[in-house]
Amino acid sequence: MNSSPLFQVIVDKDFVQRLAKEEVKRLVEETGAGTWWDLKRLEAETCRKRDWLIENILLNPRFKKEMKLISNGCDNGRWMFRAAGMKAFLDKHFQELNGKPMRAGVG
Repeated sequence: MNSSPLFQVIVDKDFVQRLAKEEVKRLVEETGAGTWWDLKRLEAETCRKRDWLIENILLNPRFKKEMKLISNGCDNGRWMFRAAGMKAFLDKHFQELNGKPMRAGVG
């Protein structure tokens, strides 16, 4: 018979999930929107893929004026955005971008 001590750890799944959510929320609030976003950050912020963002927002003639103020227009081959401006744009157009399917120039 083995006389080694036996330990059993019981983890409350709900507590761990709540703790993780609180920590993620704290880190996001601490980080804030940032100053600039790249296309990967825009994908993360919108839960949309690169191709959808390019077709429906970035190269959509309907948003050309706004994108000119918010983005670098993919200058030097990399999309960059003013974080505050893009966040405001996304808030303003939330219903429109998340309602019926869109196509560039339509609407």
